[in-house]
Amino acid sequence: MKQAPDRVVIDDGSLSEFQKILLTTDGTVTQLLEIHTGEPMRVVKLSHAVGSGGPALLDVPATEPVLARRILLRGASRTWMYAQSWLVLSRLPAGMRETMLHTDTPIGQLWRRGRLETYREIVDFRRESNAEIAAFFGTDAPLLSRSYVIRSGGAVMGLIEEKFPVTHFSPESA
Repeated sequence: MKQAPDRVVIDDGSLSEFQKILLTTDGTVTQLLEIHTGEPMRVVKLSHAVGSGGPALLDVPATEPVLARRILLRGASRTWMYAQSWLVLSRLPAGMRETMLHTDTPIGQLWRRGRLETYREIVDFRRESNAEIAAFFGTDAPLLSRSYVIRSGGAVMGLIEEKFPVTHFSPESA
């Protein structure tokens, strides 16, 4: 049986309720950000490439084609979220696979439009330092991060990591 993520981060009293919601939700983060900020989110692709194999949680052979994508979710004038994903192309419906390969549409929106039944299993949330990613937000603040696998029909379709500065959505910024 898989162990649940360490609750130390979630139980941190210095985090706002919305920060905790972003770390623990099994819903679409893009939609939550749009509601919370009052801004439409757009995807800014940082990298997008098909390679072979992927992280162990994908449970794929080293030769399996996997789409690796790094993006920012950006509002009108600010970057709100960084995300890195690995998607097993053979496990995606054909139309969704083509859209994912050739557009900037957020993954959650594709699943919703395609009415794809998925289950998101959060495998980790943490506080971390990563200067390269923090620079996308114009800060050197620590990041709050979560990782989750997406399953459909029992198979792992992908792994997603989402990160945002601890200063975003903090009680002080409210």
